[in-house]
Amino acid sequence: MQTLKAQKSKSTGKALAITAMFAALITVTTAFIKIPAPLGYAHAGDSVIYLAACVLPAPFSFAAASIGGALADLMSGYAVWALPTAIIKALNVLPFFLVRLILSKNNKRDKILRLSLIPALILTTAVTIGGYFLANCLIYDFSAAVAEVTFNLVQSAVGAVLFAAMASALDAVKFKQRLGRII
Repeated sequence: MQTLKAQKSKSTGKALAITAMFAALITVTTAFIKIPAPLGYAHAGDSVIYLAACVLPAPFSFAAASIGGALADLMSGYAVWALPTAIIKALNVLPFFLVRLILSKNNKRDKILRLSLIPALILTTAVTIGGYFLANCLIYDFSAAVAEVTFNLVQSAVGAVLFAAMASALDAVKFKQRLGRII
């Protein structure tokens, strides 16, 4: 029989491995599934960030989002955006964490896709738009920031739609329950 310390260590190791997998998926879906924009690009990575935020414990989902987003910028030739992206993508997880915190009190953790995530999707869109607006103001200027608002809104909307499709498919195969046994 394993000791409690050994079980916790094994669980943490599995959580780290799954976090690394999510960071890699975020990097790939951000860097390689993209639509060019005047000052950057829109991508499919946000949908994977939302998935990570719904299934990983908070510190791990923050890390996966931050590392995956920043690595994608570094790999794609947008190194100037790596630090702002790392911060913004970590903050994108926060609304999902808050919803999960509220739902955990009601013990409703079996599904990824829930109507209760609508406020999280709206808040994470505001984080994306506000974060990149501020970053554009600092890196470029106010007019560049204004020019990117619509594009960041579209990026967030695409991320939300892809997230809903992937979450629905993962719910159909009871992914969260299976993952729960691992973490």
